[in-house]
Amino acid sequence: METFAHVLVLWWVLLGSSIVIEGNRRGLIRNNHTASTHFKTTQDVTNFGAVGDGNTDDSKAFLSAWEAACKKKTNNAKVTVPSGKTFLVSPIQFEGPCTSNSITFEILGEIVAPPRSAWTKKSADEWLSFHRVDGLIVAGNGQGVIDGRGESWWTHGDDKSRPTALRFSHCNELQVSGLKHRNSQKNHVSINGCNGATISNLDIRAPAKSPNTDGIDISASTNLHINNCLMATGDDCIAINGGTSNVDISNIACGPGHGISIGSLGKDGRHDEVEGISITNSIFTRTDNGVRIKTWQGGSGFARNITFSKINFIAANNPVIIDQYYCPTRNALTNCSQTVPCTGIIMDDVDIEPVYPNDSTTARCINAHGTAAHALHPAVDCLRN
Repeated sequence: METFAHVLVLWWVLLGSSIVIEGNRRGLIRNNHTASTHFKTTQDVTNFGAVGDGNTDDSKAFLSAWEAACKKKTNNAKVTVPSGKTFLVSPIQFEGPCTSNSITFEILGEIVAPPRSAWTKKSADEWLSFHRVDGLIVAGNGQGVIDGRGESWWTHGDDKSRPTALRFSHCNELQVSGLKHRNSQKNHVSINGCNGATISNLDIRAPAKSPNTDGIDISASTNLHINNCLMATGDDCIAINGGTSNVDISNIACGPGHGISIGSLGKDGRHDEVEGISITNSIFTRTDNGVRIKTWQGGSGFARNITFSKINFIAANNPVIIDQYYCPTRNALTNCSQTVPCTGIIMDDVDIEPVYPNDSTTARCINAHGTAAHALHPAVDCLRN
């Protein structure tokens, strides 16, 4: 028996349509550069033997620089990856906890992954990983590039055999800003088990046909702020998974891609909970979907207190989807559960217009309960009070 309860839950089928939710969006606010700070204790990876010619494996030098900074008894430890060089780095984990209350990993040059043929473990979980590092600041100052060179992975094996490009796990007070992420092997950035994170001014790109190259995946984390980012990938711009709460997402330019998703939740009978999610002041351009909530039949838990507001969709196939019968291989119309329906929906100041004058837009929902007001177009007659 499916036991998911959803808030702000509705299915829209709007091929080639444009939608504005809760008023007009006035444009993205972008702050592309973060002011650099002078650090007394800086570990330059080239001082530990990194060559930066794009061919020499610089992994050991990176790890040595990290260990030196992590052990420093100071409040301003720093590792820097200098500009003007390309550093080849094999799979590596930067471990904490560190002695310093805060540690900065500054990326001003380019970090590239080896091709799949050079990986000794073809089913690694991640390429670059920061684990149990509190007070971590990863800053690119608008210059730094992380290139997963995912092309050599996309045609091999399934999604589970490919690594995440950059993972942050079990951390507190994380800051990531000013980086350019390119062509991840799977998802570009993963945040797992973290409390308190600010992610800003990221430029994330991969081809529209690249498989499962999500921009940012979040799980089991709370109190996150994601803002002022551009994401153009082959899958979700942002995916929010179980155990996640209090996430504020704003000023995102998404597309191409699959939009921003909550879920999928409840797969294989799992109990998943997601709440306190706000997605606002963002634009979705030529995405397969816009904002969506997706849960598997047979799972349990909830997705609640979710707000989509001040969003523009331009030529998005399905601007808003909420699906309690999610199945990635099924294209038929989905709906809310008859036994545990979608409740608490508030539709306000929604205007849906077709891209082409001769086209029409429609709204479809099953077992959806809530209210609609203020010149909805088209009318959501299927929404029951």
